[in-house]
Amino acid sequence: MRRSVVRAAAAVGGLLLVAAPLHAQGFHVRLDTWFQSMTYRGIALDSVPASDVTTGSTGGFLSPDGIATRCRTGAAYCTFFRPGPEQRGSPLVTTVSASVWGLGQPGLRIHIRGRAGADLADPNVWPATSPAVQLLEGYAEYQNRLLTVQAGRTHVFSRLGWTGFDGAQATVRPLRGLVRVSAFGGWRLAEGVALPVTSPDINPLADFRPPDREVVFGAAAGVASNTLDARVIWQREVNPDAGHTAGNRGAFEATLRPGSGVTVSGGIEYDFAAAVAGTRDLRVAFRDPRHRFQVEVGGRHYRPYFPLWSIWRAFSPVAYSTYYGAAVAYPMAGLEVRARGESYRYDDAAAETPLVAAEDGGWRWSAGAAYAGVRNFVFNGSYHITFGPGASARGFRGQVAYRAHRRVTVSAHGGYLSRPLEFRFDDANVWSYGARVDARPTAGLSVNAEVVLYDETRERPDQAQFAWNQPRINIGATLVFGSGSDSRGLHPAILRIPDARRSR
Repeated sequence: MRRSVVRAAAAVGGLLLVAAPLHAQGFHVRLDTWFQSMTYRGIALDSVPASDVTTGSTGGFLSPDGIATRCRTGAAYCTFFRPGPEQRGSPLVTTVSASVWGLGQPGLRIHIRGRAGADLADPNVWPATSPAVQLLEGYAEYQNRLLTVQAGRTHVFSRLGWTGFDGAQATVRPLRGLVRVSAFGGWRLAEGVALPVTSPDINPLADFRPPDREVVFGAAAGVASNTLDARVIWQREVNPDAGHTAGNRGAFEATLRPGSGVTVSGGIEYDFAAAVAGTRDLRVAFRDPRHRFQVEVGGRHYRPYFPLWSIWRAFSPVAYSTYYGAAVAYPMAGLEVRARGESYRYDDAAAETPLVAAEDGGWRWSAGAAYAGVRNFVFNGSYHITFGPGASARGFRGQVAYRAHRRVTVSAHGGYLSRPLEFRFDDANVWSYGARVDARPTAGLSVNAEVVLYDETRERPDQAQFAWNQPRINIGATLVFGSGSDSRGLHPAILRIPDARRSR
């Protein structure tokens, strides 16, 4: 993995060095560096001889140091959980994204995006710090009005999710872009990470992963206009050595804009390998043409998807349905008022629980407001409450931001969260306080720093109470630079990069 990153970086560096002789050659580079510091503390399993436990006032068993203990009938030892040791993580991550175009062939671009990271405190605390260097993307792209082609490490994002692979993809846009047809294929990367599924860095999956990299391929076709966007998608994963299908899915999605601020969107998925319908949803939204308010209502039936080789299929994951509504109003200049409500219910799990009556649904709602009517100030606050199977939560959050200078913004925030649990006597209440500074000292450079304090109280009748009181530090910097000062000459793909316009 490191070798591939070095080779790609060397290629981009070489292109930058020879930029002068090439006609209209240009480049765009973005560097993001982030540092965090935080503390974790979990629980540790322990045991005590059954003869040493005592009976508490509630009738339960207690260890000699007063922690609730579980004793099985006839067992020589009783087990309990005590507070675990504190573990501090201090990850430092840098992401580099670079593009070079104008290579003598109009429409040709080379793009690379890589990440380097490490935990400065303990490499075994913070997840995903191995490998230390990763190649997230690295491809050559050719684009004109009709065609876009990419080859290398790339990805596709659709209703079926994010799929990374080492291969190629192409999109054709005939009829002035009204119709779009695309296809892709290559060696698949693991779910949610830019690593092959066979990489030792995802070794915790052990025997519950395929022995070889899968081949993924798919296609999509659709239309795109001012009033209608619709697309049909198909994707399949295959183990080329064993000839086994790991996944075979299709989907349809559409967005209709009939006018007068109304938008109707939705779609459905289907798992051909399992012969079951997947997630489906429908959303209707209305935005007042005079920008005084906007509302939306919708529903969704979500069914978890796992590839055929995944062990999670053996647990028969249950789908759930949810219905929601949301509204945002602007009653006066500088004031925004918002609210959202949702209810959900799980499908029948077909599990017998004769001694327990468990909930199978819940609801949540939130309300908030923001006000920017005072010069250089923005006030924001919200309240939320959730009630679901086994637990509930409620809390609020407020923030005040002050623009001290045209390049400097200072903000302070605070919040409260209460989380009572139904099946455990371990209720938690957390207060948080924080301050943040965002600055843009020069064009293309932005920096920020934040400190957050967490003050937690845990309510238990035994001596296993422990808190996660701690400060957390976040520091970040983003540097964006490139050649040329007139964005009208940039390749269209460059203009789609976040912050590319703003940084110039």
